[in-house]
Amino acid sequence: MSIDAARPRVDLSSRLRAVAAPLLLMALIIALWQFLVWLLEIQAYVLPAPSAIAAAIVSERAVIFSQLRVTLFEIFAGYLLAVVVGFVLSVLIVYLPAFRRGVLPLIVASQTIPVIAIAPILVIWFGYNALPRIIITALVAFFPLTVNFVTGLQSVSAEFINFFRSLNASEAQIFRKLRFPAALPNVFAGLKVASTLAVIGATIGEWVGASAGLGYLMSQDSAQLNTTRVFASLVVLGCVGMIFFAAVGLVERLCMPWLHGRVQVRWLPWRWVKRSRLLETNSTAG
Repeated sequence: MSIDAARPRVDLSSRLRAVAAPLLLMALIIALWQFLVWLLEIQAYVLPAPSAIAAAIVSERAVIFSQLRVTLFEIFAGYLLAVVVGFVLSVLIVYLPAFRRGVLPLIVASQTIPVIAIAPILVIWFGYNALPRIIITALVAFFPLTVNFVTGLQSVSAEFINFFRSLNASEAQIFRKLRFPAALPNVFAGLKVASTLAVIGATIGEWVGASAGLGYLMSQDSAQLNTTRVFASLVVLGCVGMIFFAAVGLVERLCMPWLHGRVQVRWLPWRWVKRSRLLETNSTAG
């Protein structure tokens, strides 16, 4: 069963204008940057020109992309760990009031501790391998995930929950057919925020204690005043973050088509509605 969208379809020209505006602004910033470096004769170790950064990405691509593979593994592993931990914690917080009262303040308090201060301790505990950096990535990303998951799961009206219970639905069925689908907008909001934070977390972990990765490469280049390659690594990391964010947004569009263009309400529990109508019909006939 489907309903028409409240919002109109976005035509191609509107999409092109939406994309062209940030691209034009970025082009103006790059052009101004290039001009100021040339006009003020700024040395490359202080601020390299965009053309020099682009040339470094091409000439140093073997080094940069070999280190990028290490960073990508840490980003995705830490992100997946944050999603799993955040989801489990959110379910426990929603369904267990005692757990919520005891754990939720600790989760909030944990965010006041700088991750960069925890990173050396994790390196001491687990050594110079990928595990400390994966944990750091998860620590940076899991908080917005957990908060958004909890908000989404608690956003369902009590009337809907009572309606399900009146039809003898189990808590698992209520979660699968009502709570989780209704929480999807908040879930994907958390997933998109965490996708960018995961890139930051992996870079912080590599900067503090690592023997490989783009964060490690940037720390070495900074010590050697190779600022051009530092900026080249930053550009590559920025592109990774934008692609990751866009990929999560694409999954969001596929999972929630009713928020984009015409609405197709797939998640509503129609069989429960049909069952309630059947019960009403039987009671009326009786």
